[in-house]
Amino acid sequence: MQQQLERIYRAHRQGLFTLALSITRCPELAEDAVQEAFARLWRSAVMPEGDVVSYVFASVRNAALDQTRSRRTPGRAPTSIFDVDPVTPDSVAIDAERRQCVRRAVDALPTRQREAVVMRLYAGLTFRQIAEILGEPLQTVASRYRRALEQIRQSVEKLI
Repeated sequence: MQQQLERIYRAHRQGLFTLALSITRCPELAEDAVQEAFARLWRSAVMPEGDVVSYVFASVRNAALDQTRSRRTPGRAPTSIFDVDPVTPDSVAIDAERRQCVRRAVDALPTRQREAVVMRLYAGLTFRQIAEILGEPLQTVASRYRRALEQIRQSVEKLI
């Protein structure tokens, strides 16, 4: 089990961190959430049935939600998921102005839409995996994602 967790971490560490950051809005809390989720999974002697990658993402999401409930620093401004400089092929191709527009648009999304976008685009998860993580119907996740992309498109068009 530990080897499987290690492989999942190596393959998805950026997506896991980005998901946690999109929830906590704080790099330190996001790191803590990923660490706590893997510590819990590591101590568990039973590997879940089904898609283990989805299970790990759900564990990190839950740990991030726990972090925001228990350790939110009063008065601290939330951090954008883009301030941590996630490495994606798109980030190289987009110029600075467009990147700034996209940052603002994604940060302005409601939490559930932002989670769907982060899990799909930055973590590379399928809609089925995202639905499993969120415990919601596949169609709900897909339509939420489409609405989020439409909002991002509209926001970026206004600024360009």
